[in-house]
Amino acid sequence: MIKSKLRRILEENWNEFYKKYRNRIRPNVIAEIKKVMKCKDINNGYIELKCHDCGEIKKVGFTCKSRFCTSCGKIYVDNWVNGMLGKLINVKHRHMVFTIPEELRNYFGRERDRLRLLPQCAAKAVTSWMSDQNKKEEFIPGIISVIHTFGRDLKWNPHV
Repeated sequence: MIKSKLRRILEENWNEFYKKYRNRIRPNVIAEIKKVMKCKDINNGYIELKCHDCGEIKKVGFTCKSRFCTSCGKIYVDNWVNGMLGKLINVKHRHMVFTIPEELRNYFGRERDRLRLLPQCAAKAVTSWMSDQNKKEEFIPGIISVIHTFGRDLKWNPHV
């Protein structure tokens, strides 16, 4: 089985990392890490595929279905995108990113339920601005918002 870079990094470093930071890691993060480390491992279950022509048998390990997994997460995102595409109409759109100052990030990190405020505030900012710009017509823009909790450098950076 070919392992992803992320999985190899986790296998080589997770135990030491866990020992050092166990009190700071949320239980759901631990559960997701464990899933990723078992993804496609035939020791955790598999299906067998057999070629009717040559008789070769191949075992394919079950996937973890975690959004954190580089393999399963991509499938999750692709399915989400395809679902969204079926709901959208073909019109001009804008991609906007709303972030918060670095000084406020820990406020959201300590109480992650607060993250749900971010898309609400971003939507309010957009609708308020559009209303100010267009006094003659009354309309409500369509908004899709997604909370991201990390930047490209994988540091805590909640943004919508």
